[in-house]
Amino acid sequence: MKIKDFFNLVLCILKDWRVIVTVVVMLFVMWAANAILKYKKKPRKAKKGKAPKEAAPPKPAEEKKEEGSEEAKES
Repeated sequence: MKIKDFFNLVLCILKDWRVIVTVVVMLFVMWAANAILKYKKKPRKAKKGKAPKEAAPPKPAEEKKEEGSEEAKES
């Protein structure tokens, strides 16, 4: 087979519609797979609202009740 015949054969193969469609489909699948693998969800933006309330200090009345119940147990 001569070089001229070889290039003619390659050209005929590349011009075939089945080869062209196959290449286009393969490129689309590769593009879609790449897009899926590199997809990253954007983090949700924090809503600007009221600042969180600080925890209230413990009530002193509860402490007195606890101390009183301990004294009652000791007696």
